[in-house]
Amino acid sequence: MIQLVVLEDQTNFRMGVKYAFEGNPDIHVADDKCKDAAFFGILDRTPADVVLLGVNKPDDPDYVTIVRQIRCDFPAVKILIVADAGTDRVVKSLMKTGINGCIEKGQASRDELEKAIRQVAAGGEYICNQLKIEN
Repeated sequence: MIQLVVLEDQTNFRMGVKYAFEGNPDIHVADDKCKDAAFFGILDRTPADVVLLGVNKPDDPDYVTIVRQIRCDFPAVKILIVADAGTDRVVKSLMKTGINGCIEKGQASRDELEKAIRQVAAGGEYICNQLKIEN
């Protein structure tokens, strides 16, 4: 079973992810949290395979810091970015920090999100077509 932890500021999105995977025998939303210091306490207590990190603000440098800290403290955890439209620049920066995938929030269906989570959890990379992150 894939243990998923959601780090997202938008409550409706967090609740939607929990609802989407409720009853799924292979993907379990182990916990969810807004972006704050308590998040790393969750990762200390909750074994996670994948962190679903919401990127909502185009110029927030905290995302890079969060990804680097996850990489340092929890190197086995895979990171899947779920990005709002207009955040292409920050997603491009995050690609350089070693995230495992990204998906555009407004275009992601439940099936595409599940596919991305599974692919990243299995050690692959997932990049959706909607994001403009070419070099």
